[in-house]
Amino acid sequence: MAGDEAGSSAVVVDDNGRLRVLDLETNSHSRLVAKSCDVFQCKLQDFQNLVKQLLDQANEKAQQIEDAKLSAVGMRNMVSAEIETRPEKLRDQARLIADKQEQLERLNAEYESLLTVKQEQEALIARLSGSSLQV
Repeated sequence: MAGDEAGSSAVVVDDNGRLRVLDLETNSHSRLVAKSCDVFQCKLQDFQNLVKQLLDQANEKAQQIEDAKLSAVGMRNMVSAEIETRPEKLRDQARLIADKQEQLERLNAEYESLLTVKQEQEALIARLSGSSLQV
């Protein structure tokens, strides 16, 4: 056994004359494992990049959804406020219409009164001018 252990840790010369700690089969197997690890590492990096892109897109969509939710809540609040203030606005408009109607009636009455005064003055002027012609 001591001979096997010494043989397994012996230095080997390869076909190119290089000194190797591992024998040729173990060396080629380790290179194959190293290449496989490199390929796996590249694939894993690609996978991580894809996951990062997916998470970024998901976060972007989540932000858009949150913005839409906030906008919807704001619109709902505006509608609620409008529903609450609409009757008051209608009452204000009705009062304004009533005030304007009263003002119109007052102005119409004043106009009629002024027309009556004008007619009376014209009649008086006509009477006076008619009596001054007779003198």
